[in-house]
Amino acid sequence: MQDSVESHYRSSGIVNRIQKALAKAGHDLKNLDPDALAGADEFHVGGRKATSLIADELDIHATDCVLDVGCGIGGASRFLARKTGAHVTGIDLTPEFVDAAIQLSKLVGMEDGVNFQQGSATGIPFEKNVFDVVTMLHVGMNVEDKLLMMSELERVCKPAGTIMIYDIIRKGTDALKYPMPWATIEKFSFPDPAAKYIEAAKASGLVLLKQVDHGKLAKKFLTSVPDELPALTLGHLMGPNFMAMRDNLALAVRDDVVSPVMMTFRAG
Repeated sequence: MQDSVESHYRSSGIVNRIQKALAKAGHDLKNLDPDALAGADEFHVGGRKATSLIADELDIHATDCVLDVGCGIGGASRFLARKTGAHVTGIDLTPEFVDAAIQLSKLVGMEDGVNFQQGSATGIPFEKNVFDVVTMLHVGMNVEDKLLMMSELERVCKPAGTIMIYDIIRKGTDALKYPMPWATIEKFSFPDPAAKYIEAAKASGLVLLKQVDHGKLAKKFLTSVPDELPALTLGHLMGPNFMAMRDNLALAVRDDVVSPVMMTFRAG
């Protein structure tokens, strides 16, 4: 299963594509603001806007240890580190994403505030009770075993710590059209109703604190057309098939078949 997920996200030359696009747009690669990467390194519905909402919901202090599960190329991890001063560790299943996250963090001078390594949401490579805050953005759609996933999040979170999940949640029963941003075919796609997450969380000893559906944000994000094409887009991350993925997701969100939902839990 993991090999199939990795193959969907695998993409060589990520950092090279990003650097070329930024240089073409006139950015100084020797003095690069981390915000310049936002168009490509926020791989979830709502992009930077959604990451800001997540940061606002979380009470993160500079002394906290934060884990970002499914960190991609590190956009949300770097944003949280910059906003809060906390050290953020990111893990991702895809080696190319981890390598890109490390290189990009060095490129923007943030290698001391974040670190990245390969790891899975169903096999998090850390001991018990390590992190004060655990985030997971757009990962659960690739995980069939929600109970194992939630158990792993709970395991690495300190008692009374916070777990924030922002995932694409199943709302309707209509079939999804593929490819989607998280899966090329239905066989490897597992968007589930919020109730399944909550049930798995309860069984893992987590307490639901808050649940917010961001369908309106998603509809605006997926249908808005910028006045001019930004220097970086998610196409630089996922390649030429990304527009088909985005269009299929936009249709599903429009028809309320799926929606991005934030769920905040407290560890026991």
